[in-house]
Amino acid sequence: MIVNPDQEFKSRIFIINGAILLLFAVLISISNGVLLFMIYKDPLKTFRNATAVLVISLGFADLLTGCVTAVDVGISHILEGLAIQKVLLQAKIISQITVRAGVFIITMFAVERFIAVVFPYFYRFSVTVRKVTLGCVSCWLLAIISSCLELVVDRDVYDVIFLYITFVVPLLTVCVTYCTTYWVLKDKTKRLHRVHSANKTTKKEGRVSKKSEKLQIELMKTAMLIIFVFVLSLVPFWSLTVIGRYCKSCKQEKWYIASYRFSIPILYSNSAFNPILYAWRMQPYRRSFQAIFGRRQVSPRNSSFADNTQRNETYVKVSHAGDESKL
Repeated sequence: MIVNPDQEFKSRIFIINGAILLLFAVLISISNGVLLFMIYKDPLKTFRNATAVLVISLGFADLLTGCVTAVDVGISHILEGLAIQKVLLQAKIISQITVRAGVFIITMFAVERFIAVVFPYFYRFSVTVRKVTLGCVSCWLLAIISSCLELVVDRDVYDVIFLYITFVVPLLTVCVTYCTTYWVLKDKTKRLHRVHSANKTTKKEGRVSKKSEKLQIELMKTAMLIIFVFVLSLVPFWSLTVIGRYCKSCKQEKWYIASYRFSIPILYSNSAFNPILYAWRMQPYRRSFQAIFGRRQVSPRNSSFADNTQRNETYVKVSHAGDESKL
């Protein structure tokens, strides 16, 4: 029996890619499963705010990406590689729903952090758990509707439209909001220093100044990591999608087949990094993890619930000092 070399190459790529997807499924499910379990237990009673709702919604989307999407798409790739069946359209749609829901929630997360820093008073009194919950539900509905449109919209038109909806617009939003947040916080810190240098600085005010500087550094590091991981995970997939859109002959080339298939696990890798970027870098989550799984017990009095309160106060005081400096 003569085996087509191109078909053999394609089958090998599909099987390897399927195995990688199943490995990613395990990693994504464990990281997000532990995160959601920790939030559910909430030993230090710290996860009762709007930010926690976003972390929960993002964790749930990523958990589904690991438990359902990566498993479904991985098995489909292996079956197609073994010439048992082709990747089903339902696997593609399920993949799009969970991944897009995660992208939309990440975008919403960036906007929420922007409001918290730039408009602290408005954030404290207007951004509620209920409103954020409705926003997360809207992200899921948008992901479901946009994914199901593939059934009725021309594929080429569909790829171009949703390139902007699920990649370009979210990427620009994340970059602009995090960079603006950093520069606004930096400007408020400078004004706070000027106010303190013009007046006698108390120890309490000095601590607020130091906290604002630490927040500035932490925010910059986190923002750069978020933007880097976001770009790294989405750019390969969408770049190859655009190439396939304008170069039909490229789809039959070995380099394109291999690159496009391996861009799918990279796309899902965002779900494995999200718990680290959006939760484990924050003290409330680290201390809650320590309280549940560590030997040393952390007292709620010393928990990061107090840290969160101090952070909110820092935002307000920095903003207030900036307003005073204008008088």
